[in-house]
Amino acid sequence: MNTISLISLSMFIGIGTTLSGCVGTPLDGTKQNQYSHRVVSGKKTALGMAASVKRDCTFNSYPYTGIIKQPSHGKVTFEHGPVRVKYDKDSDAYVCSGKPVEGTTVYYTSDPGFTGTDQFSLRMTVLYASKVSDENLTVQVVK
Repeated sequence: MNTISLISLSMFIGIGTTLSGCVGTPLDGTKQNQYSHRVVSGKKTALGMAASVKRDCTFNSYPYTGIIKQPSHGKVTFEHGPVRVKYDKDSDAYVCSGKPVEGTTVYYTSDPGFTGTDQFSLRMTVLYASKVSDENLTVQVVK
């Protein structure tokens, strides 16, 4: 197969997503990741990016993304557009690291005025590579 679909963490942070109906418990073989972030209260903040690319670094498909556990004090949104992803050195897509590609960015926005800790979980699935990644995020919200 000449197409490689990858889930990768962005250069500044990574996160994940889901197929609807397949969220709730970890799937066998699902990679589990833990991340912590610091964000400003009420400000929409990018937490990470993911992309599925072909060997020539061109767009393959958007990863399926979803929320396993909603945040208690904010909201998570997903947007498609240009991203710069850092791929693992052992990945066939490593040559695409840092290049602008079409992908998905995950954003978090706290409730207005909220400060403290929030947590949520995401699942990201790239069908062509049969890769699934669960991301458990802890967000420290400051003024």
